[in-house]
Amino acid sequence: MQFLTAKSLLYIRILLHIAVSYFLIHNPENVSTAGFVILLAQAVQVPILHLTQANPLISFISIFLGITALADLVPLMAENWTHFETLVPVRLFAFFLLVAYSYFVPTSVLSNSLTVTYAMFEIWCNFLIYNNLRDEKFYRMKKYVEDHAGEIRQAQDERIHVIED
Repeated sequence: MQFLTAKSLLYIRILLHIAVSYFLIHNPENVSTAGFVILLAQAVQVPILHLTQANPLISFISIFLGITALADLVPLMAENWTHFETLVPVRLFAFFLLVAYSYFVPTSVLSNSLTVTYAMFEIWCNFLIYNNLRDEKFYRMKKYVEDHAGEIRQAQDERIHVIED
C-alpha cells in the first residue's frame, strides 16, 4: 500500500491551491521571488515575473486557484473516483504541453517563472495522483472480484453454451 493515498494527495493539492491563493492576495512579492520559483525559471530559461500588490490580475489568478480547489473538493467529498481517473490524465497532458510551449517559445506571454512553476507543480501532483489512482483502482477491482467470485463464476457459466455436432 502507498504511503499517501490518492485521496490524501488530492486534499494536499486542494490545500496548496488555497494557500497559494491566499498568499497571492496578501503578499504577491514573496510568491514571485520565492527561491524555487527563481530556480525553476532559470532552469527552464524563462523570464522571472515580479508581482506587485497593485497588479489587478492577481485577484483573478487567486480566484481561479480557489475555484480550482473547490472544483476538486466537491467530487472528492463524493468519492467520485471515475471523475479523477479521467480528469487527472487530461490535466497532466495539458500541463506538459504548457511547460513545453513555455520552454520552446520563450517570447510568449505564457513563458514566465510563475506559469512554469505552477505547471511543474501540477505535473508533479497529477503524476503522483495518477499513479495512486491506478493502484487503488487495481485494489478496488481485486476486492470486488474476491467478494463476488461466486456471482462472476455463475454469470460466466450461464454464458457458456456447449455446441454439439
